[in-house]
Amino acid sequence: MDIDYLILAEHAEVTGSKLYLMGGGWDTMNVPDAPANVRITAVAGIRVEWDETNVSLPVVVRVDDDDAQEVFRLDGQMNVGRPPQLLAGTSQLSQMTFVLQLQLKALGGYRVSLAVGPEDRQVRRSVPFRLVKAPAPPTR
Repeated sequence: MDIDYLILAEHAEVTGSKLYLMGGGWDTMNVPDAPANVRITAVAGIRVEWDETNVSLPVVVRVDDDDAQEVFRLDGQMNVGRPPQLLAGTSQLSQMTFVLQLQLKALGGYRVSLAVGPEDRQVRRSVPFRLVKAPAPPTR
């Protein structure tokens, strides 16, 4: 198993095994001030090997601040089936989106992390982002 990608976006959905992404790939979010209520969509592509299909795999999504303090945590499970026409030994890409409604207490750095699989074979990926005060609009 491997995490092919983890991307932050404004909006994303997976339909018909295709990812539709809007406002993706950012690392800075402008807010009027902190604390701030923010909406982040984390998008992941998890490559599951043949022998990892049809079993329940733990999934953890976390948001930590710059001091590695947990701000948000989502624990879940995923189970990728094996279609009958799939050639033996073929891996599959499971794409998923996580819409996170957060209250971030301070401006500064954060990190969204994804961990998949049992602890002895867990794979991880993370992406950093910064919460900054939006610049004042220009005066005329």
